[in-house]
Amino acid sequence: MIPISAQHNEFDIKQQRPVAGETRSFVTGEALFLSPLPVPTGQFPVDLGGKFIEVNDTYLDIGTSNSGKAFQVRIMIANTMFIAFFFFIFAPLLAGTTAWGNPYGVTFWSRAEVVFDYVFYMALGLTGATALIAIYAIAGTTLKKLKTTPVRFNRQRREVCYIPEKSDTPIIRPWEETIAWLSIGTGTTGVGVVKTFTLGIAIEDKANGLAYYINDTVPSPFHGLGQWEAMRSYMEKGPEFCPGKAPYEGRHTFDKERQDMHEEYQHNERSALGVGWWYLTHLITWWRFPYWVAEWDHRFSMKSLPESIAEWSKPLPSEQWAKPSPALNEQNAKIEKAFSQGQDFMTYFKANLSKTEAKESAGSSAL
Repeated sequence: MIPISAQHNEFDIKQQRPVAGETRSFVTGEALFLSPLPVPTGQFPVDLGGKFIEVNDTYLDIGTSNSGKAFQVRIMIANTMFIAFFFFIFAPLLAGTTAWGNPYGVTFWSRAEVVFDYVFYMALGLTGATALIAIYAIAGTTLKKLKTTPVRFNRQRREVCYIPEKSDTPIIRPWEETIAWLSIGTGTTGVGVVKTFTLGIAIEDKANGLAYYINDTVPSPFHGLGQWEAMRSYMEKGPEFCPGKAPYEGRHTFDKERQDMHEEYQHNERSALGVGWWYLTHLITWWRFPYWVAEWDHRFSMKSLPESIAEWSKPLPSEQWAKPSPALNEQNAKIEKAFSQGQDFMTYFKANLSKTEAKESAGSSAL
């Protein structure tokens, strides 16, 4: 997760303090608040996209790993190769077929050569432009990661530390006062209606009267609740109850994927055609090269947290650990009892957040 920080949002959390289970509408959709007083969601904890970049008994760092980097590079290479193939090979050969049966002696190759000569510089320019865009996108995400500081959740102190962009001044807030929500926004593309799901977290800088918002797009409400549950499980239960530190991608990832592919073939889980397709797509996307780029990206970590919170990040004796508030304990007990009676998070709070998605999320949870 690379935080997107701002000092405004679709809804006002400073004048109207939300509570867990509250549903609030905004211009393009609605949001279901998961905290303050972060209660269990009943979902299985998940780490989408490898955002858990450090997990230990003292703190959890939420940020951006190199998970998905190899896939990003493969997509960019595939786009560039498609443009090059179409203009340099497919279009000339397609034009050559128009010479078949030509009574004027025009041959297949002469017609193909004419078209090739005609499109050569345009194809060269488009291929080059596509390659430059790909390099910019790949390097851009790495550079953005370098400039961003992870969000640190200290479970022993029960506090959250956030460093705004272009600043080294930490904002530390109590965990139970951290505001989180799952929102569903609706927009149109000219073709149809598109829904976007966002897990949001607000860190308030009360000293300056500001609030910083961290928004992360998720595939579904189920995934959003699972991502939040992973953070909540870490803070309330410990590292053994949440996903571990995200593994990094590299050339070893390619070897593992190829080994898995062969094992799937041996167990009749993948056809010979599927094996051929795997090799073809990886050859087109330059074999190990995307995974080498992922290793390069892994060498560039997110911006280090400032020395000013070094002491704050040190382990504490167990007797000095902060304890959950009575209000949170009471609310947790009530919702856990409701879960044991067959209710889920949405029905417990009587949330109306896009009822269809809520039912799908509950069904996925049951699985």
